[in-house]
Amino acid sequence: MIKRIGVWVLCGFIVASIWVLYSLVAPRGQNFGHWTVAAITAPASLLGRSAPLKYYSFVLLNAAICGLFGLAAELLRAIPSLVAPRK
Repeated sequence: MIKRIGVWVLCGFIVASIWVLYSLVAPRGQNFGHWTVAAITAPASLLGRSAPLKYYSFVLLNAAICGLFGLAAELLRAIPSLVAPRK
């Protein structure tokens, strides 16, 4: 269970790192249609709309949020009676 949650955290870290690299390489002042995809793949970007986030805090916050998603998924996976009703 701990390893799977670690994989969720690692995936969140990698996805946020890719978005940071993309935002550094992309030209400034261009209106991107990618922000919907960014909001889905990196939930920390929703917080960045109301308050500016540093790149490192964005990556760490996204990894933490994905870790919480992983924890919730593992808890639901551990309790089969909540996921699938008994026959």
